[in-house]
Amino acid sequence: MRKLATVRRVSELYPIKDKDRIELAIIDGWSVIIKKGEIPKGELCVYVEIDSVLPPTPDFEFLASKNYRIKTMKMAGVVSQGICFPLSFLPKGNYKEGDDVTEIMGIKQYEATMDIEPKEEVKHSWIHKKLMRVSLYREIYYKISNLYKERNGFPPYLKRTDEERIQNLPHLLLDKETKWVVSEKIDGQSGSFVLERKKFLFWETYDYIVCSRNRRINPHKEKNSSYWSVSERYNIEKALKGFMSENRWLEWVAIQGECTSPKVQKNKYKVTAPDLFVFNVISPEGRLGTMEAKKLCSHLELKFVPIVKEEYILPDTMEEIVNFSNGQSMIGDNLREGLVIRSQDGKQSFKVVSPQFLLKYDE
Repeated sequence: MRKLATVRRVSELYPIKDKDRIELAIIDGWSVIIKKGEIPKGELCVYVEIDSVLPPTPDFEFLASKNYRIKTMKMAGVVSQGICFPLSFLPKGNYKEGDDVTEIMGIKQYEATMDIEPKEEVKHSWIHKKLMRVSLYREIYYKISNLYKERNGFPPYLKRTDEERIQNLPHLLLDKETKWVVSEKIDGQSGSFVLERKKFLFWETYDYIVCSRNRRINPHKEKNSSYWSVSERYNIEKALKGFMSENRWLEWVAIQGECTSPKVQKNKYKVTAPDLFVFNVISPEGRLGTMEAKKLCSHLELKFVPIVKEEYILPDTMEEIVNFSNGQSMIGDNLREGLVIRSQDGKQSFKVVSPQFLLKYDE
């Protein structure tokens, strides 16, 4: 689960021109406007990230007009990302720097409405309801249900797509040895396309799995979703089978990418049909480096996310790398959402979301 609220330390405080009641706090790589004098420099506080939704309690009533959501904002010419509270907002206890207090504060992550993911409604007969009173029946039923969920859920060996933000990894800016590859972050909905090899004695078959960010997409009930549309458009199952036939020792392979669609994120890229831009190729051996993955996608006739820089050394300051994230998209007539920066060996990665993009589109 993403750490949306954590105990952190205010490292610096800066005045804001012509403003006497507010000041700018620096917390790791984040810049946050706070009430002047509320949290002294060097003190611990509760930092809540953007895209957090706070509970509708009296403590947070001042956020009601914003639907309790924390977003990037600009005030007095200063960009502020997140919100800070004194430790007194937490229940009494001993807190230390780095503690995750997301659940304690009842905070949830904001999820934009993209393709609506229908919830399967299960209707049980009166016989089932009566039998559920019998312990043996309940035990068998729950075992079968759990097997079904496991079989039809998100693959347990595959990580969901969610890069950490650079503001939470400021120590990386000290590394001047690692060479990085920079790609554009596409504003769509992430999807995973997986092929599993199944063996029984001398018989071999495959299981093809299509997932949204959180769950497996039913090919019979949701065939018209953008995920299945791009799967068919690029014949991804056939492409992955070809790859698996060339790499017979692999038990599975997965590609992950960003789906754009007329129905997704207000169609900023003005597409007329669902499309896919791959950003990950993963197998039990690990994740391919960006340029290696791009080469493989070219071989499989799949689109890859645009490469901004093939060789990049991280700058000295957070301000420089955040400013670098601003710019024009390489696939549409709009601002890019930001950047994904990955080490050339594919082992380290993070994202830098463009403040300009958030201020313009994050309604």
